[in-house]
Amino acid sequence: MLLNKLLRTDLEGERNNAAILRLLARLPKGGNLLDVGCADGGRTALYANSLGISLNAVHGIEAKSAYLEKGLPFPISVLNLETDSFPWEAGSFDLVVCNQVLEHLKNMFLPMNESVRVLRKGGRLLIGVPNVAALHNRILLLFGGQPVCNHLAGPHLRCFAHKAFLRFLLSNPAVSLEACTGASLYPLPWPMDDWAAALAPPLAAGTFYLLRKTAVAPAPWAMEEGADTFL
Repeated sequence: MLLNKLLRTDLEGERNNAAILRLLARLPKGGNLLDVGCADGGRTALYANSLGISLNAVHGIEAKSAYLEKGLPFPISVLNLETDSFPWEAGSFDLVVCNQVLEHLKNMFLPMNESVRVLRKGGRLLIGVPNVAALHNRILLLFGGQPVCNHLAGPHLRCFAHKAFLRFLLSNPAVSLEACTGASLYPLPWPMDDWAAALAPPLAAGTFYLLRKTAVAPAPWAMEEGADTFL
């Protein structure tokens, strides 16, 4: 479609990677890395390379066992993120990345808490999610449309509005926010959309958060007691 060509939606994955690399550029080189939802490992290697991390110091988690057959260049654990604890001791990692994963989970709390647990104090957690409050989704909702990131027949179970998700992240006193950024601000044309997304994450299609672990014994994120839908 002409609109897709104008917006270069085919580059959305690359723009997401660029947003993550902007955040990773703030970190010191070296250390080790855990990628939660590493898929075929291509993005994981990109993150590691940007920080000068050897693939010998990289681990991945993936729910789809088919990726094991691809021969990833680092160890991978096949886990059910909604039920399985991570197989590492507390304080094992300097950096944990969880990108485009939480929207697929009903129980997002376990992997979020496990990600903080396996971080050393001072380590970083980088989370990326689609933003249901993105400008193009607001326009669609105004005219009775469905937000793109929560397509009715799609795989996403959760949706995240930037401000609400940020408030939720910071409800855990064991972490602090170091930076956030965005990727792909539709319907602005490419490459203007990515420049604008970095300036205005609340309107971007994807939002990315760099958190620092500030406490050894983290207070867990959890579902609110009595939480329900009323409308």
